[in-house]
Amino acid sequence: MTFKSLLLGSAAAILLAGSAQAADLTVAEPVDYVKVCDAFGKGFFYSPGTDTCIKVGGYAKFITSFGDSDFGAFNKLYPESNWSNFVTEVSIQLTGSSVTEYGNLTGFIDMRAKTGNEPGTGATVSDYVNASTKSAYVDSAYLQFGPIKAGYFDSLFDFGQGFNDKGMFASDTKTDHIELSYQVNGFGLALSLEDPRDRDAVAYVAPYGGNDNMPDIIGAVTYEGGIFKTKVAGAYFKHAVDLDLVNNRRDAKDGFAVGGLVEFALDNITKGDKLQLSASYAQNGNSFTGITGGTSVAGYTTGSVAGGAGLDAIPGDSWSAFASYKHVWTDRVWSSLSAGYAHFEGTADHPAWADREFDAMRVGATVSFKPVSGLELLADAAYNKVDSDTTKIDGDSWATVLWMKRSW
Repeated sequence: MTFKSLLLGSAAAILLAGSAQAADLTVAEPVDYVKVCDAFGKGFFYSPGTDTCIKVGGYAKFITSFGDSDFGAFNKLYPESNWSNFVTEVSIQLTGSSVTEYGNLTGFIDMRAKTGNEPGTGATVSDYVNASTKSAYVDSAYLQFGPIKAGYFDSLFDFGQGFNDKGMFASDTKTDHIELSYQVNGFGLALSLEDPRDRDAVAYVAPYGGNDNMPDIIGAVTYEGGIFKTKVAGAYFKHAVDLDLVNNRRDAKDGFAVGGLVEFALDNITKGDKLQLSASYAQNGNSFTGITGGTSVAGYTTGSVAGGAGLDAIPGDSWSAFASYKHVWTDRVWSSLSAGYAHFEGTADHPAWADREFDAMRVGATVSFKPVSGLELLADAAYNKVDSDTTKIDGDSWATVLWMKRSW
Protein backbone atom coordinates (compact mmCIF):
# COMPACT_ATOMS: atom_id res chain seq x y z
CA MET A 1 0.00 0.00 0.00
CA THR A 2 1.41 3.35 -0.99
CA PHE A 3 1.61 6.32 1.39
CA LYS A 4 -0.97 8.20 -0.73
CA SER A 5 -3.53 5.36 -0.41
CA LEU A 6 -2.98 5.21 3.35
CA LEU A 7 -3.54 8.97 3.73
CA LEU A 8 -6.80 8.93 1.72
CA GLY A 9 -8.12 5.93 3.66
CA SER A 10 -7.44 7.58 7.02
CA ALA A 11 -9.22 10.79 5.94
CA ALA A 12 -12.28 8.80 4.83
CA ALA A 13 -12.42 6.98 8.17
CA ILE A 14 -12.26 10.26 10.11
CA LEU A 15 -15.10 11.77 8.04
CA LEU A 16 -17.32 8.71 8.53
CA ALA A 17 -16.71 8.71 12.31
CA GLY A 18 -17.48 12.44 12.53
CA SER A 19 -20.72 11.98 10.61
CA ALA A 20 -21.84 9.21 12.97
CA GLN A 21 -21.11 11.32 16.07
CA ALA A 22 -22.86 14.36 14.61
CA ALA A 23 -25.99 12.30 14.03
CA ASP A 24 -26.06 11.50 17.77
CA LEU A 25 -25.85 15.17 18.91
CA THR A 26 -28.96 16.80 20.48
CA VAL A 27 -30.37 19.67 18.45
CA ALA A 28 -30.35 22.94 20.49
CA GLU A 29 -33.73 24.54 21.22
CA PRO A 30 -34.31 27.99 19.72
CA VAL A 31 -33.70 30.89 22.10
CA ASP A 32 -36.94 32.61 23.29
CA TYR A 33 -35.89 36.25 23.14
CA VAL A 34 -37.83 38.98 24.99
CA LYS A 35 -40.29 40.66 22.66
CA VAL A 36 -41.77 44.15 22.86
CA CYS A 37 -45.52 44.24 23.62
CA ASP A 38 -47.31 47.24 22.13
CA ALA A 39 -50.87 46.22 23.10
CA PHE A 40 -50.87 48.26 26.35
CA GLY A 41 -48.60 51.22 25.59
CA LYS A 42 -44.91 51.98 25.99
CA GLY A 43 -42.58 50.01 28.23
CA PHE A 44 -44.31 46.61 28.07
CA PHE A 45 -42.62 43.37 27.01
CA TYR A 46 -43.82 39.78 26.78
CA SER A 47 -42.91 37.52 29.65
CA PRO A 48 -40.97 34.73 27.86
CA GLY A 49 -43.14 31.73 27.11
CA THR A 50 -46.42 33.47 28.02
CA ASP A 51 -48.94 35.91 26.55
CA THR A 52 -48.62 38.24 29.57
CA CYS A 53 -47.15 41.71 29.01
CA ILE A 54 -44.97 43.04 31.83
CA LYS A 55 -43.96 46.59 32.68
CA VAL A 56 -41.44 47.52 35.38
CA GLY A 57 -41.28 51.07 36.73
CA GLY A 58 -40.42 53.01 39.85
CA TYR A 59 -38.41 55.87 41.25
CA ALA A 60 -35.88 56.93 43.87
CA LYS A 61 -36.61 60.28 45.51
CA PHE A 62 -34.72 62.46 47.98
CA ILE A 63 -36.79 65.03 49.87
CA THR A 64 -36.02 67.87 52.26
CA SER A 65 -38.40 70.43 53.73
CA PHE A 66 -38.27 73.48 55.94
CA GLY A 67 -40.84 75.84 57.36
CA ASP A 68 -42.48 77.30 60.46
CA SER A 69 -45.83 76.76 62.13
CA ASP A 70 -47.95 78.00 65.02
CA PHE A 71 -49.25 74.43 65.18
CA GLY A 72 -45.83 73.03 66.05
CA ALA A 73 -45.64 70.53 63.21
CA PHE A 74 -42.14 71.63 62.16
CA ASN A 75 -40.23 73.07 65.09
CA LYS A 76 -42.09 72.26 68.30
CA LEU A 77 -38.98 70.93 70.02
CA TYR A 78 -36.53 73.41 68.45
CA PRO A 79 -38.27 76.77 67.97
CA GLU A 80 -35.17 78.42 66.50
CA SER A 81 -34.50 75.62 64.04
CA ASN A 82 -36.96 74.82 61.26
CA TRP A 83 -34.94 72.72 58.82
CA SER A 84 -34.23 69.17 59.92
CA ASN A 85 -36.25 66.96 57.60
CA PHE A 86 -34.41 64.67 55.18
CA VAL A 87 -36.33 61.76 53.68
CA THR A 88 -35.58 59.17 51.00
CA GLU A 89 -38.48 57.44 49.29
CA VAL A 90 -38.42 54.56 46.81
CA SER A 91 -41.12 52.97 44.69
CA ILE A 92 -41.20 49.73 42.69
CA GLN A 93 -44.12 49.42 40.27
CA LEU A 94 -45.06 46.24 38.43
CA THR A 95 -47.84 45.83 35.88
CA GLY A 96 -48.93 42.57 34.28
CA SER A 97 -51.54 42.68 31.48
CA SER A 98 -52.94 40.21 28.99
CA VAL A 99 -55.76 40.13 26.46
CA THR A 100 -58.56 37.60 27.07
CA GLU A 101 -61.77 36.79 25.26
CA TYR A 102 -63.67 38.63 28.02
CA GLY A 103 -61.52 41.75 28.09
CA ASN A 104 -58.12 42.84 29.35
CA LEU A 105 -56.77 41.27 32.55
CA THR A 106 -54.39 43.51 34.53
CA GLY A 107 -52.63 43.40 37.87
CA PHE A 108 -50.74 46.38 39.33
CA ILE A 109 -48.53 46.80 42.41
CA ASP A 110 -46.83 49.94 43.75
CA MET A 111 -44.62 49.05 46.72
CA ARG A 112 -42.95 51.91 48.57
CA ALA A 113 -40.66 52.53 51.50
CA LYS A 114 -39.35 55.67 53.19
CA THR A 115 -36.61 56.60 55.56
CA GLY A 116 -36.93 59.43 58.03
CA ASN A 117 -37.45 60.04 61.71
CA GLU A 118 -40.56 60.93 63.65
CA PRO A 119 -40.03 64.14 65.64
CA GLY A 120 -41.49 62.61 68.81
CA THR A 121 -44.00 65.43 69.28
CA GLY A 122 -47.20 63.58 68.40
CA ALA A 123 -47.58 65.86 65.40
CA THR A 124 -49.70 64.68 62.50
CA VAL A 125 -47.26 66.17 59.97
CA SER A 126 -43.84 64.63 60.62
CA ASP A 127 -42.06 65.35 57.36
CA TYR A 128 -44.68 67.48 55.57
CA VAL A 129 -45.03 65.07 52.67
CA ASN A 130 -46.16 61.93 54.53
CA ALA A 131 -45.56 60.17 57.82
CA SER A 132 -42.09 58.66 57.96
CA THR A 133 -41.59 54.92 57.94
CA LYS A 134 -38.70 52.53 57.48
CA SER A 135 -40.94 49.65 56.49
CA ALA A 136 -42.15 48.77 53.01
CA TYR A 137 -45.83 49.41 52.45
CA VAL A 138 -48.42 49.02 49.70
CA ASP A 139 -49.19 52.42 48.22
CA SER A 140 -51.66 50.89 45.77
CA ALA A 141 -52.44 47.49 44.31
CA TYR A 142 -55.32 46.24 42.23
CA LEU A 143 -56.51 43.71 39.69
CA GLN A 144 -58.74 44.64 36.76
CA PHE A 145 -60.76 42.32 34.58
CA GLY A 146 -62.74 44.09 31.89
CA PRO A 147 -65.01 46.65 33.62
CA ILE A 148 -64.29 45.35 37.15
CA LYS A 149 -61.45 46.78 39.22
CA ALA A 150 -60.75 45.68 42.80
CA GLY A 151 -57.99 46.41 45.29
CA TYR A 152 -56.44 49.29 47.20
CA PHE A 153 -56.31 52.46 45.09
CA ASP A 154 -57.73 56.00 44.82
CA SER A 155 -61.32 56.37 45.98
CA LEU A 156 -63.84 56.90 43.21
CA PHE A 157 -64.72 60.19 44.92
CA ASP A 158 -61.20 61.58 44.45
CA PHE A 159 -60.87 64.32 41.82
CA GLY A 160 -57.22 65.28 42.18
CA GLN A 161 -55.83 68.04 44.38
CA GLY A 162 -54.36 70.46 41.89
CA PHE A 163 -50.89 70.73 40.39
CA ASN A 164 -48.88 71.48 43.53
CA ASP A 165 -46.94 68.82 45.41
CA LYS A 166 -48.90 68.88 48.68
CA GLY A 167 -52.34 69.29 47.11
CA MET A 168 -55.32 71.47 47.95
CA PHE A 169 -58.16 70.63 50.36
CA ALA A 170 -60.11 67.78 48.74
CA SER A 171 -60.76 64.08 49.11
CA ASP A 172 -57.37 62.37 48.88
CA THR A 173 -57.90 58.83 50.11
CA LYS A 174 -56.91 55.37 48.95
CA THR A 175 -59.41 52.70 49.97
CA ASP A 176 -59.94 48.98 49.61
CA HIS A 177 -62.86 48.78 47.21
CA ILE A 178 -64.40 47.18 44.17
CA GLU A 179 -65.38 49.35 41.22
CA LEU A 180 -67.51 48.76 38.14
CA SER A 181 -67.08 51.17 35.22
CA TYR A 182 -68.35 51.64 31.68
CA GLN A 183 -67.16 54.09 28.99
CA VAL A 184 -68.56 55.05 25.61
CA ASN A 185 -68.12 58.08 23.32
CA GLY A 186 -66.18 60.08 25.91
CA PHE A 187 -68.69 59.44 28.71
CA GLY A 188 -67.96 57.22 31.67
CA LEU A 189 -70.11 55.74 34.44
CA ALA A 190 -68.72 54.09 37.58
CA LEU A 191 -69.99 52.63 40.84
CA SER A 192 -67.90 51.49 43.80
CA LEU A 193 -68.28 49.90 47.24
CA GLU A 194 -65.51 51.13 49.57
CA ASP A 195 -64.21 50.28 53.03
CA PRO A 196 -65.18 53.17 55.37
CA ARG A 197 -62.32 52.38 57.75
CA ASP A 198 -59.86 53.82 55.22
CA ARG A 199 -61.53 57.19 55.88
CA ASP A 200 -61.28 56.74 59.67
CA ALA A 201 -64.97 56.02 60.13
CA VAL A 202 -65.89 54.71 63.57
CA ALA A 203 -66.05 50.92 63.61
CA TYR A 204 -69.05 49.06 64.92
CA VAL A 205 -68.79 48.29 68.64
CA ALA A 206 -71.76 46.49 70.20
CA PRO A 207 -73.89 47.65 71.91
CA TYR A 208 -72.81 51.24 71.34
CA GLY A 209 -73.54 51.60 67.65
CA GLY A 210 -71.16 52.80 64.96
CA ASN A 211 -71.25 52.78 61.18
CA ASP A 212 -73.36 49.59 60.98
CA ASN A 213 -70.55 47.88 59.02
CA MET A 214 -71.94 49.37 55.82
CA PRO A 215 -69.57 50.12 52.92
CA ASP A 216 -69.43 53.56 51.36
CA ILE A 217 -71.49 53.67 48.16
CA ILE A 218 -70.03 56.01 45.53
CA GLY A 219 -71.08 56.75 41.97
CA ALA A 220 -69.43 58.98 39.37
CA VAL A 221 -70.00 60.34 35.88
CA THR A 222 -67.10 61.48 33.71
CA TYR A 223 -66.75 63.12 30.32
CA GLU A 224 -63.73 63.93 28.19
CA GLY A 225 -63.73 65.63 24.81
CA GLY A 226 -61.62 68.31 23.12
CA ILE A 227 -60.05 70.67 25.65
CA PHE A 228 -62.54 69.76 28.36
CA LYS A 229 -62.87 66.94 30.86
CA THR A 230 -64.95 66.68 34.00
CA LYS A 231 -65.98 64.37 36.80
CA VAL A 232 -68.99 64.55 39.12
CA ALA A 233 -69.39 62.11 42.03
CA GLY A 234 -71.82 61.41 44.84
CA ALA A 235 -71.46 59.26 47.95
CA TYR A 236 -73.68 57.77 50.66
CA PHE A 237 -72.19 56.49 53.91
CA LYS A 238 -72.50 56.19 57.66
CA HIS A 239 -69.29 57.59 59.14
CA ALA A 240 -70.41 60.03 61.84
CA VAL A 241 -72.10 59.13 65.12
CA ASP A 242 -74.77 60.70 67.26
CA LEU A 243 -73.08 60.68 70.66
CA ASP A 244 -75.55 60.02 73.50
CA LEU A 245 -73.58 60.37 76.74
CA VAL A 246 -76.64 59.82 78.93
CA ASN A 247 -77.39 56.36 77.55
CA ASN A 248 -73.78 55.61 76.61
CA ARG A 249 -74.61 55.10 72.92
CA ARG A 250 -73.17 56.26 69.62
CA ASP A 251 -75.62 55.67 66.81
CA ALA A 252 -74.60 55.85 63.17
CA LYS A 253 -75.80 58.86 61.21
CA ASP A 254 -76.58 59.02 57.51
CA GLY A 255 -74.11 61.02 55.48
CA PHE A 256 -73.69 62.09 51.89
CA ALA A 257 -71.22 63.99 49.73
CA VAL A 258 -71.25 65.52 46.26
CA GLY A 259 -68.40 67.05 44.34
CA GLY A 260 -66.82 67.59 41.00
CA LEU A 261 -63.85 68.79 39.00
CA VAL A 262 -63.48 70.51 35.64
CA GLU A 263 -60.14 70.56 33.82
CA PHE A 264 -59.36 72.64 30.75
CA ALA A 265 -56.43 71.94 28.43
CA LEU A 266 -55.16 75.40 27.47
CA ASP A 267 -52.87 74.44 24.61
CA ASN A 268 -53.80 77.70 22.88
CA ILE A 269 -51.69 79.48 25.52
CA THR A 270 -48.85 76.94 25.68
CA LYS A 271 -48.97 73.24 24.91
CA GLY A 272 -49.43 71.44 28.23
CA ASP A 273 -51.07 74.32 30.12
CA LYS A 274 -54.01 73.19 32.30
CA LEU A 275 -56.58 74.74 34.63
CA GLN A 276 -58.44 72.76 37.32
CA LEU A 277 -61.52 73.96 39.21
CA SER A 278 -63.05 71.77 41.92
CA ALA A 279 -65.63 71.94 44.72
CA SER A 280 -67.22 69.45 47.11
CA TYR A 281 -69.78 69.37 49.93
CA ALA A 282 -70.35 66.75 52.61
CA GLN A 283 -72.71 66.15 55.49
CA ASN A 284 -71.34 63.96 58.29
CA GLY A 285 -68.30 62.88 56.28
CA ASN A 286 -65.48 65.42 56.43
CA SER A 287 -62.79 63.42 54.64
CA PHE A 288 -64.77 63.89 51.42
CA THR A 289 -64.03 67.64 51.50
CA GLY A 290 -60.45 67.53 52.83
CA ILE A 291 -61.22 68.69 56.35
CA THR A 292 -59.48 65.45 57.29
CA GLY A 293 -57.63 62.98 55.07
CA GLY A 294 -54.50 63.01 52.93
CA THR A 295 -54.34 66.75 52.15
CA SER A 296 -56.42 67.81 55.11
CA VAL A 297 -56.84 70.74 57.43
CA ALA A 298 -56.46 68.35 60.38
CA GLY A 299 -53.13 67.15 59.05
CA TYR A 300 -51.70 70.64 59.35
CA THR A 301 -52.83 71.39 62.87
CA THR A 302 -51.14 68.40 64.55
CA GLY A 303 -54.45 66.72 65.23
CA SER A 304 -55.94 69.57 67.28
CA VAL A 305 -58.71 70.18 64.75
CA ALA A 306 -61.54 68.04 66.14
CA GLY A 307 -59.26 65.20 67.05
CA GLY A 308 -57.36 64.97 63.78
CA ALA A 309 -57.98 61.78 61.82
CA GLY A 310 -61.06 60.87 63.89
CA LEU A 311 -62.87 63.94 62.61
CA ASP A 312 -64.89 61.83 60.17
CA ALA A 313 -66.86 60.59 63.19
CA ILE A 314 -67.88 64.17 64.08
CA PRO A 315 -71.32 65.15 62.70
CA GLY A 316 -71.31 68.37 60.74
CA ASP A 317 -71.37 70.10 57.39
CA SER A 318 -68.25 70.91 55.40
CA TRP A 319 -67.30 72.19 51.97
CA SER A 320 -64.14 72.99 50.07
CA ALA A 321 -63.07 74.42 46.73
CA PHE A 322 -59.83 75.06 44.88
CA ALA A 323 -58.36 76.38 41.65
CA SER A 324 -55.02 75.29 40.21
CA TYR A 325 -53.20 76.46 37.09
CA LYS A 326 -50.19 74.79 35.47
CA HIS A 327 -48.04 76.63 32.92
CA VAL A 328 -45.45 74.89 30.74
CA TRP A 329 -42.54 77.22 29.99
CA THR A 330 -40.43 74.76 27.99
CA ASP A 331 -40.39 71.01 27.47
CA ARG A 332 -38.22 70.86 30.62
CA VAL A 333 -39.77 73.51 32.92
CA TRP A 334 -43.28 74.00 34.27
CA SER A 335 -44.78 75.87 37.23
CA SER A 336 -48.13 76.09 38.98
CA LEU A 337 -50.21 78.33 41.25
CA SER A 338 -52.98 76.92 43.43
CA ALA A 339 -55.42 78.25 46.04
CA GLY A 340 -58.06 76.50 48.13
CA TYR A 341 -60.59 77.13 50.89
CA ALA A 342 -62.44 74.85 53.30
CA HIS A 343 -65.15 75.29 55.94
CA PHE A 344 -66.47 73.06 58.73
CA GLU A 345 -69.46 73.56 61.01
CA GLY A 346 -70.32 71.10 63.77
CA THR A 347 -73.76 70.18 65.11
CA ALA A 348 -75.28 69.47 68.52
CA ASP A 349 -75.15 65.73 67.82
CA HIS A 350 -71.63 65.74 69.26
CA PRO A 351 -71.44 67.79 72.49
CA ALA A 352 -67.77 68.69 72.10
CA TRP A 353 -68.42 70.19 68.66
CA ALA A 354 -71.91 71.66 69.07
CA ASP A 355 -72.20 74.76 66.89
CA ARG A 356 -68.41 74.93 66.43
CA GLU A 357 -66.94 76.04 63.13
CA PHE A 358 -63.69 76.99 61.45
CA ASP A 359 -62.37 78.16 58.09
CA ALA A 360 -59.10 77.17 56.43
CA MET A 361 -57.21 78.47 53.42
CA ARG A 362 -54.18 77.25 51.51
CA VAL A 363 -52.10 78.77 48.71
CA GLY A 364 -49.22 77.06 46.96
CA ALA A 365 -46.67 77.47 44.17
CA THR A 366 -44.55 74.84 42.42
CA VAL A 367 -41.66 74.87 39.96
CA SER A 368 -40.42 71.71 38.21
CA PHE A 369 -37.26 71.30 36.14
CA LYS A 370 -36.25 68.19 34.15
CA PRO A 371 -32.60 68.63 33.11
CA VAL A 372 -32.46 65.17 31.49
CA SER A 373 -34.93 62.43 30.75
CA GLY A 374 -35.91 60.54 33.91
CA LEU A 375 -34.72 63.20 36.38
CA GLU A 376 -36.99 65.84 37.96
CA LEU A 377 -36.06 68.61 40.39
CA LEU A 378 -39.00 70.24 42.16
CA ALA A 379 -39.57 73.11 44.60
CA ASP A 380 -42.97 73.48 46.26
CA ALA A 381 -44.05 76.20 48.73
CA ALA A 382 -47.36 76.35 50.60
CA TYR A 383 -49.02 78.60 53.18
CA ASN A 384 -51.90 77.47 55.42
CA LYS A 385 -54.15 79.36 57.82
CA VAL A 386 -56.98 78.25 60.11
CA ASP A 387 -59.46 80.64 61.79
CA SER A 388 -62.05 79.35 64.24
CA ASP A 389 -64.28 80.28 67.15
CA THR A 390 -61.57 79.13 69.55
CA THR A 391 -57.91 80.01 69.77
CA LYS A 392 -57.15 76.34 70.40
CA ILE A 393 -57.03 75.55 66.70
CA ASP A 394 -56.17 78.95 65.24
CA GLY A 395 -52.84 79.36 63.55
CA ASP A 396 -50.89 79.38 60.33
CA SER A 397 -47.92 77.62 58.78
CA TRP A 398 -45.67 77.77 55.76
CA ALA A 399 -43.41 75.14 54.33
CA THR A 400 -41.13 74.58 51.37
CA VAL A 401 -40.33 71.17 49.95
CA LEU A 402 -37.36 70.43 47.68
CA TRP A 403 -36.94 67.07 46.03
CA MET A 404 -35.05 65.29 43.31
CA LYS A 405 -36.55 62.22 41.68
CA ARG A 406 -35.14 59.61 39.30
CA SER A 407 -37.96 57.73 37.55
CA TRP A 408 -37.78 54.75 35.23
